[in-house]
Amino acid sequence: MIAIALIAFLAAVCQSVTAFGFALVMVPLLAVAWEVKPAVVTSTLLSTVFMMPLLYEVRTKVQVPAILPLLAGSLAGIPVGLAVLKRIDGDLLQVLVALMVVVASVTLFWSPRTGQSRPHLATAFFAGGISGALRGATSMSGPPIVLYALSTFGDEVDHFRANVLGVLLPSSLVTIAGLALAGLIDGNVGLACVAAAPTMVAGTITGAWLRRRVSAALFRPVVLSVLVGSSAVVLISSLTNSV
Repeated sequence: MIAIALIAFLAAVCQSVTAFGFALVMVPLLAVAWEVKPAVVTSTLLSTVFMMPLLYEVRTKVQVPAILPLLAGSLAGIPVGLAVLKRIDGDLLQVLVALMVVVASVTLFWSPRTGQSRPHLATAFFAGGISGALRGATSMSGPPIVLYALSTFGDEVDHFRANVLGVLLPSSLVTIAGLALAGLIDGNVGLACVAAAPTMVAGTITGAWLRRRVSAALFRPVVLSVLVGSSAVVLISSLTNSV
């Protein structure tokens, strides 16, 4: 419970500053302290609750027509991810988590800034579909949406956060319904969420304080640093478990 509380604080700080990254911090660290499957479910529940006030804060900056293809793709991909989570072996899922974070880090580092005035529908739907599948299987749906948002909407912090949250929150709510139907939400997950709640609030406040001090020029490096750091943690935990 102490580990869960500390991890939730770090994850909340990350999410509050960048609008994503809660699961990228929560899942690999919690998988080391607990098990990967309940870590995925716990992360999904906590991140969903956490995103609600964040989205409300920037609701007027959400570009609804621009994110609709992303959201449609995400909703289509969620059932695939849930099926994987239900059937996959825990050790293999740990490796999948590690690979996904590494690929996301490298891709985001080299991502182009296209500055498109409007989204490309096929690309947006595909990015959303990958995000939805990752949401269901690993709780880490942010990287494909972040990559698309960085290359299409640019680095303006408030619009970036609003558009990312506008996709991730609805897809998270649908994922929770799927997790419940699959019988993956149990009492242990509920206890973990209760233990994490107070430190999530503290992390949110800390992240809000930091966010006001992160300039637009530093925003992209901060986002990428979060992914690189998470990648290292995931790889170390995966290698430790395999030895």
